[in-house]
Amino acid sequence: MGGEPGIDSINRHQKTGSLLPACETAISPPGFGVKWLFSSPEEYAMMKTDPDTEGWRGSPGKEIMMATLKQMRGKYLLTLLAMCGLVSSALGIMTNAGGIFFPPIAEEFGQPTAAVNLTLTISNLAFAVAGMFSARLVKPKNFHLAISLYSLIFAGATALLSVCQGMVPLYVFSAVRGFAAGVVGNVLATSVIGKWFLSDTGFITSLALGSSGIVGALFNPVLDAVIQSAGWRTAYLVAAGIILLLNLPAMVLPISFLPEDSGLTPLGSPAPGSDSGRGSDAGKKAVPGMAVLMLILISFSFVSFASAVPQLFKPITGTYGLAETGIVMMSIVLIANTAGKFLLGMMTDRIGVKRSFLIYGLVVMGGVLLLLLVRVSGVLMVSSAMIGLCYSLPTVAAVMICRELFSADQYSKVFPKVNLGVSVANAVGYPILGAIYDKTGEYDSALILIAAVIALAIGGVFLVYRLISRSPERV
Repeated sequence: MGGEPGIDSINRHQKTGSLLPACETAISPPGFGVKWLFSSPEEYAMMKTDPDTEGWRGSPGKEIMMATLKQMRGKYLLTLLAMCGLVSSALGIMTNAGGIFFPPIAEEFGQPTAAVNLTLTISNLAFAVAGMFSARLVKPKNFHLAISLYSLIFAGATALLSVCQGMVPLYVFSAVRGFAAGVVGNVLATSVIGKWFLSDTGFITSLALGSSGIVGALFNPVLDAVIQSAGWRTAYLVAAGIILLLNLPAMVLPISFLPEDSGLTPLGSPAPGSDSGRGSDAGKKAVPGMAVLMLILISFSFVSFASAVPQLFKPITGTYGLAETGIVMMSIVLIANTAGKFLLGMMTDRIGVKRSFLIYGLVVMGGVLLLLLVRVSGVLMVSSAMIGLCYSLPTVAAVMICRELFSADQYSKVFPKVNLGVSVANAVGYPILGAIYDKTGEYDSALILIAAVIALAIGGVFLVYRLISRSPERV
């Protein structure tokens, strides 16, 4: 595995619209089959000796990530920014900021909070169902038109929530905006990223999915301030404007569904003549067996079910006599949510998605057990950071496992199904855990159930890889 990377000078005719120079240098880092493109041997030498990258003597994953970031310019960067916007508008505004609207709506309509909470459940389920149709509705030929159309519907339905005079119209427009957001949401974004980037896809995917947490943290206070000063109806109008602003890059920037449509090749493509390439269809298996698909679906539904635990922090710590600690734990979870996605993305690129899933799963399970067994404020805060990593598993890990095990065409059919299962599990998680508390009068049973569910999810993922290794012709 040691030795100096091989350097091949490749002369190409620059394609129309390509941002790559006519003469490129392809680098094969030791232990990797993919040749990474640099603009010149001098740039390669700089990468090799730059103390910021620790040279090739350091972590290979870090050098490859740095190489990808240094090449990410022009339309590659614009594409990533556009996909971040699409994910952020749906998950960051519709989902993460959805809860702040519940109390004022419930108060004005004289409805229980649970009835208003149902609006977000409906939006999330419609979002997941729409992901199943995303590949059919958004195609290379209608890329900008479809994104513009569904973005306008998403923003328009959000704005129309401001004029609703009862719960039924709220439910209807919640379903409409959830479906529109789902068509151009994370299924589309991760599919486009998979076609534009063949190197460091875990890290780049985590940037897109993690951006929703940042956007939610930024605009939650803004929308809350609008609610306090001008009411929830005005806040929905502001939210609609933010959604349009976030989706605008994907609507107007000169990007495309496929890099080839822009005269480019995917970033991290193998050099001509190379028969290897991480993420290429050539390296994928044939057809996934039903057992594999069902195990993936069940495993990620389980970890999504576990992501309901942070919603219980405040009531759980209240039973411990540490209610103020529960509020701090919620803030810690928000940080762990975003940082955890970035970290998981980098880990999957370096040590593989299976090992990364195992580490994250064990950490989350350990956090749940700490929450169950240790009732000390400082330890509970640590447990909340550990549990906060659970949000990365049904998002970044689910994307990376589906991308690793299925071809690009299969991914667009398989991942929406997994995403639907994840959304349903997340929607039913909190009511089930609440029902357990109502029946038992304590949260210990709910936390034991969560720990067991995470263990089953870890076992399910490892069984998937075992089935694949035993019967590669079925996968």
